Amino acid sequence: VQAAQHDAPEGWEAHRPPKGKESHPVVNVSWHDALAYCAWLSKVTGKRITLPGEAEWEKAARGDQEARVFPWGDAFEATRCNSAELGIGDTTPVGIFLNGASPYGCLDMVGNVWEWTRTIYKSYPYRADDGREDLSNQNERRVLRGGAFRNDQVGARCAYRNWYRPFNRYWDHGFRVVVAPI
Repeated sequence: VQAAQHDAPEGWEAHRPPKGKESHPVVNVSWHDALAYCAWLSKVTGKRITLPGEAEWEKAARGDQEARVFPWGDAFEATRCNSAELGIGDTTPVGIFLNGASPYGCLDMVGNVWEWTRTIYKSYPYRADDGREDLSNQNERRVLRGGAFRNDQVGARCAYRNWYRPFNRYWDHGFRVVVAPI
């Protein structure tokens, strides 16, 4: 926010996250905000940083050998993610649900916040060649994955999909980044 002089998310003061939420996921960010962060981080690191595609996100959550319902397996367990069943009612620090890791070791794949992907929302089956990964169309609704702290276990399934317009900012929408091959 400071380095790129980008507008801070709602709820920040003096370009800083709210006190006590420095290690929580950033929320109230649009898809455009998330991409701007990726562009800034790419420039700073010299690496290609982007949002995950929907298929990449799902593979990171489920693994490639199993079609897991949840990142940790097929049975829901409330203590493995920050969903409505846990009852916290707000975001939690990133990475505290170690027993909720995906087969790749990714944490917080479900619960906590909905995560923007770079993918345009289209019906399944997924086809990478149907234009859904086109970043040039800046106004198409985009896929969010993972559910949030206010969603129950249905929204916390690896296969659950949501979408919003790319300019929308919500108190339970955030993002994760991936380092992509150059």
